[in-house]
Amino acid sequence: MATSSHAQAVKSLNKSPGRRRFVFKSFSERLDDIEINVFRSLHQVKAEPSEGSSFFRDCLVEWRESNTTEDFISLYEEVISCTQTLPLVLLHKETIISNLLSRLHMKARLSLEPILRLIAALSRDLLEEFVPLFPRIVDSLASLLESGADREPDIIEQIFTSWSYIMMYLQKYLIHNPSEVLKVTSKLRYYPKEYVQQFMAEAMSFVLRNAPDEQLKRGIRRVIAEAVKKPSPCRESGVELLLYNIMKGYSPRFHSKAERVLQLLTSETVHSIGNGADQALSMMYSMRYVPKMPKIKSAMDYFMPYTNN
Repeated sequence: MATSSHAQAVKSLNKSPGRRRFVFKSFSERLDDIEINVFRSLHQVKAEPSEGSSFFRDCLVEWRESNTTEDFISLYEEVISCTQTLPLVLLHKETIISNLLSRLHMKARLSLEPILRLIAALSRDLLEEFVPLFPRIVDSLASLLESGADREPDIIEQIFTSWSYIMMYLQKYLIHNPSEVLKVTSKLRYYPKEYVQQFMAEAMSFVLRNAPDEQLKRGIRRVIAEAVKKPSPCRESGVELLLYNIMKGYSPRFHSKAERVLQLLTSETVHSIGNGADQALSMMYSMRYVPKMPKIKSAMDYFMPYTNN
């Protein structure tokens, strides 16, 4: 009988033509295969829940048909009575989120995808009321990664697909105070593994790109202050990745916000943060990601016009 481990083994095989066809992929190759395309997906997002229902209940019922693991079934039985209508979901939000977060551990790995999708669905029902739950959710995700999920590309993809959906569903609330979102997500933004930082930077950059100018300025100031006040290679790479992802557009172009970000990095906004100017310029010049843009020879070539002003 086929098991989840067998399915995982098949997914880990290299299926491309050549001599290494059907050879197991390396960890880095499996990471490269991760594609979180929430913000540019052509897949139609359901605009409204079923009549008299909620997004959470619709998601719960959908996954009940395809996931029969013990952890998910027990979750279903504990929360289904709280989800009959949207007012009930709002009333029992604490019970629901506690049940979800308590199951975010590696022993429940076969239930993690539906649980993570349910967390995203809950954010769509609660909207602004979901934002105060961020610290608990970030702590739970960081704990899950630390317990071994950071070595499982499939789970990494599930985690950041869920988080990206949350950012998309709540963007109109988050863009009015992105610096607070940055504050409560530092555990994931500065996680010791750079590939985790990259997936987190992609999601957080979506919020900052869409933020009003004053809020973008506060967000940039916050991340530079974090790197200046507690300098470390981990924090520097986390800030670099976030700044790069804000500026990155469709290859080979930069995003329309790139110029504004560079102006802020060389402005008094940053200069006033201790040795923020030196720190910002150092990160700008050392950005390992910018030279990947085909039409730019080096980070220095792009940034020099702004540093000479």
